[in-house]
Amino acid sequence: MARIDWLAALSPSASVKDEVAIHDHLKMLAVFTSVGRAINPEERKLVIPFGRAGFVAIYRIEPDRVVIGRIFHSRQNRT
Repeated sequence: MARIDWLAALSPSASVKDEVAIHDHLKMLAVFTSVGRAINPEERKLVIPFGRAGFVAIYRIEPDRVVIGRIFHSRQNRT
């Protein structure tokens, strides 16, 4: 698992915990591919709770795999 550098700089212990939370939810996604909410015909959104905010994974389901497009913090400015 790759460290989330910005969080590791603020709180090394939180960065380890967030990695575990993200990893656990992505493992679940491998089994339950439709667990996330559809946001358009091709993509789904999986909310990963962590602390007061959490993370969001945007993904698509292909016949033989799940492709993670991006993962971001829910409070991150994405404009």
